[in-house]
Amino acid sequence: MTTSSRIIDTLKRQLKVRGITYKGLSERLDLSESAVKHMFSTGNFSLRRLDDVCSVLELNIGDLVNIAESLEPKIEQLSADNEQEIVADDRLLLVAYCLINYWTFDEIIERYDISPEAGLRYLRKLDRMKVIELQPGDRVRLLIANNFSWRKNGAIERFFRSRVQTEFFSHDFQDEGSIRIVKNGMLSRKGQIQLIEKLKAVGDLFDDTTWDERKLPATDRHGTTMVLAIRHWFFEGFRHLERG
Repeated sequence: MTTSSRIIDTLKRQLKVRGITYKGLSERLDLSESAVKHMFSTGNFSLRRLDDVCSVLELNIGDLVNIAESLEPKIEQLSADNEQEIVADDRLLLVAYCLINYWTFDEIIERYDISPEAGLRYLRKLDRMKVIELQPGDRVRLLIANNFSWRKNGAIERFFRSRVQTEFFSHDFQDEGSIRIVKNGMLSRKGQIQLIEKLKAVGDLFDDTTWDERKLPATDRHGTTMVLAIRHWFFEGFRHLERG
């Protein structure tokens, strides 16, 4: 579905939600009902007319685009084969990481040793995987959901465990903007479940914040990783002190 088709479909949905018929809209726009029907059936909206319809809906065009994007089905996870293809090529992995973090194509090419030609090849691969929609002018529209995640024990997660995890936790977490909280205690199953739900909420807050800041230039945003973990665990160094 093209961007214009998505916007028209969203307009129809918003009219229905508000109980506004084509006849009611025609009266507010001072047009004939047939003219309004023709406008929606052909998708032939001038920018001024689109703005007029948005005013009736008490929306601006930016709101309309955001609603259209939020209603579109998006992928929550890649296939195992796609993950393996991404992790097998460091540059493809880098491009995917940057795009998922709302970098533009130009920002990636400017920052990293990737030629425009090679970058376009990577964009086409990610378009084929349905991670993005490659649009005219090398523009990119993300097709992943806000709750997108890598496969459990998949290629990306295994890459994280083998090459990223140790490096991440070797930091002293003393600089501004860093924190490491380690707690140890005895909890009931009910208490654990309550904490797990709150940790999930913090994860959702992280996703919401990255979404809210997605349009800031990449130079104003910094790679940030947050790890939340909780599990049954007992230090193996104490195991020999247990009573048989």
